[in-house]
Parts: sequence; C-alpha cells; structure tokens
Amino acid sequence: MKVSLAVCILAALLATGACLQCEVCEEPGTSCTGDSDTCRNSEDSCGITLTEDTMAGAKTQRILKGCVTATQCKAGSISMNFGTAKARRMSVACCQTDNCTPEPVKVPPADTKPNGRRCPACYSLTSEQCREETIQCTGAETQCMDIAGPLKSGGRTTKIIMKGCVTESVCTQINAGSGTFLGITGDLPTHKCRAASSAAGSAPGPAGLLPAALAGLLLLTLLS
Repeated sequence: MKVSLAVCILAALLATGACLQCEVCEEPGTSCTGDSDTCRNSEDSCGITLTEDTMAGAKTQRILKGCVTATQCKAGSISMNFGTAKARRMSVACCQTDNCTPEPVKVPPADTKPNGRRCPACYSLTSEQCREETIQCTGAETQCMDIAGPLKSGGRTTKIIMKGCVTESVCTQINAGSGTFLGITGDLPTHKCRAASSAAGSAPGPAGLLPAALAGLLLLTLLS
C-alpha cells in the first residue's frame, strides 16, 4: 500500500490535499497496533473493520486497520450468509485526520429472523463447484451474491465459489467500483449481485454486476 512521495506532491499541487497517514494492522481478536502508512490519494479516511465469522457454530473475530474511502466508511454493518457453510458479519468505523483513532467498532447481534426472501447458497475455497442449497435470508439481507472462479492475488490463484444472502450495503460497496479496501486487492472475473427473491415469487433478474477488484476484496476478507 506504499505510495511514492511524488504522488503526494502531485496531489498537493492539484489542490486535492496531502496524502493521509493511517495506522495499518490486522490481527485475530478485537485490537491490533501497527505502523503508520501513507494512503492513496483516493483514500481519505482511516478505518477500522471488525469481522465475525461463524462456521459450524464456532465464532471468531478479526480486526483490520488501514486506509479507506468515504464510500467504504458508509458501509456500516454488513451481513453475509452462505448457509450451513459460513456466515460473516462486519462493521466499519472511520475518522479523517492523520493517524486518528476511529470510535470503537462492534459487530451488532445477528438478526436470525427470516425476512421472507431467499437465495441460492454455496461456499467452497478449494473448488469452483459445491452443493448448492436455497436458504432463507434474515434481518437486513435483501440481496443475493454469486461469485465463482479463480481468485488471483499476490501471485497466487485460488479456486472459490460463494453464493448467499447479503445486505444491500455489500452490493453498494461492490457497485461503487473501489479497487482496494484496507490495502487488500484482488483480481476476479465479474459476477452478479441481484435482489433476493420472495419466498412466494420467482427470482428477479440481475440488479448489477460486481466489479472485479472489490469482489476480490470481499473474497479476501472472507479468506482471512
């Protein structure tokens, strides 16, 4: 996530402001400390992201700190449900000055009440195929995410497939087209994000396409 001094100087000459400095770290649990790093000119906030994964009933949390965009700061609480294989919830908090500390972030309690919508669900990190099931979406999950194919990042390729219910904020972030999030990037073929179908109706058509880079972001946070 290093940015050259020349880029910052050019940004200042163009009156877009000096490059922001943010603490960068990633650790299991709810706290971490790290060195200060220089953000890209498009990243105007320091962010903290707290994630909580549930697999086979077991919960784990992980915290990330780093540079984010204003659009990513608006994500708020995020929920992703891939059926019996995996579920993930995330919360984001931000501030806008050098090496600032955002307000403490907490993952809200899971809303397990069915909302009348449903999506195909499937999850695998080792194959582009898995046994698909239809799941009931819960709480604020109103979108279906469908990602499959080779994920390319850091010189390695991982075959993955992820389908399930997600909150609208997930699709909003994906459709915003941002290429990085907390320094994470990825290269993934384009995939779909659409409105979830009602339990009594048929599935509507695609509501949008997922730009490859931010789709890679979500996958990499799921892989972490």
